Amino acid sequence: MFSPCNITDSCSTSTDFSMREITGRWVSRDGHTKVYIYPNIIQKWGGTRFRLTYNNPLVVCDRALKRWFGKYYINLYGHIEITYNREQEVLHLSAFGEYVREED
Repeated sequence: MFSPCNITDSCSTSTDFSMREITGRWVSRDGHTKVYIYPNIIQKWGGTRFRLTYNNPLVVCDRALKRWFGKYYINLYGHIEITYNREQEVLHLSAFGEYVREED
């Protein structure tokens, strides 16, 4: 379930990215849950939301994406940290592994 790559490895993932870069639909390389990252336009303070889905359109969780001391994370029964590789367009979730953008 856990990826062999972590934030301290040299997997060329970065915690220095903007939310606009990771907005969109993501699918796991290992067949885990699908992820949808989207801007929060309903609440006036805005922000970014993170949605996990198992069987579309069944939503398992919908959480706010947060930043704390320069690291992005979601609070889903513990912290799941998020890093991003710009060159390969790979999103890395600490508990679920690597994700690539979903094809249309």
